[in-house]
Amino acid sequence: GKGMHYFPKANIGELSNTGFEFLVSGTPIRTDNFEWKTSFNGAYNESEIVATNETNGDITLQEPRTRNINVKQIVGESFGTLVGISYERDASGAIMYTIDSEGTPIANEGERKILGEGVPPLTLGWTNSFSYKNFSMNMLIDGKFGGQIFSGTNSLLYGNGLHKVTLEGRESGLEVSGIDSDTGTAFTTIVAPENLGTYWSGINDIAEEFVEDADYIKFRQLSIGYNFPSKTLEKTFLQSVNVSFIATNLFYISRSIDNIDPESGYNVGNSQGLEYFGLPSTKSYGLNLNVKF
Repeated sequence: GKGMHYFPKANIGELSNTGFEFLVSGTPIRTDNFEWKTSFNGAYNESEIVATNETNGDITLQEPRTRNINVKQIVGESFGTLVGISYERDASGAIMYTIDSEGTPIANEGERKILGEGVPPLTLGWTNSFSYKNFSMNMLIDGKFGGQIFSGTNSLLYGNGLHKVTLEGRESGLEVSGIDSDTGTAFTTIVAPENLGTYWSGINDIAEEFVEDADYIKFRQLSIGYNFPSKTLEKTFLQSVNVSFIATNLFYISRSIDNIDPESGYNVGNSQGLEYFGLPSTKSYGLNLNVKF
């Protein structure tokens, strides 16, 4: 369907959303003492900016402190497009370099390039519930797929030589290959250890290097409970007693991006797909006691 969404700094704006949702559930096993219920649900949405303002110009939203990437609303593109500084490349897509003591890759300082979309189009969830006599267990696994995220954390770690990638070449130099911007021919050179600081600082400015897929699958929630048998409550004033252990945000089963939490965001507004020293999702553990009189 189509809907209207009003953007900041604009008088009009129209966003088209097309997609589907599904839910499949069932009970694979049911016996006198044991039951397993399962459900699998998901949603897929393709968005497109239909209109922005009177001139249908690009609307620039927020940027991280690195200032080399923005979230933009662009007519014809998906909602929350990531636009930033990219590598300068030749016609075949090879990265261009300035051949000097640092062998520095060249940043495309002209028109910024579309590097990804900050809103994942696909969301999936899988719930399983098990019961055995008076015991019960429930677990939820979920995930998001198809979106990208810019990691300001990794960018700053590169620039300051604190990322594990920057360890390479510190003893004997780093081998670099690409296209010489002056001659247009392929080259291979060794960046000396004393020049690696300048080399990594140059890469730090290129947003393209730090935009990665934000796909993940997470063990979101686990609960284990016990219902006290009615016989144990016969001579009390209690009708039922249930005690359960609950844990959330347990761990990632898989994730595409390294070193950061793909769910951490720079803000909670429309500018999704930006990260800058975001804190990991907080795990929580608790006990729940439910008593009926």
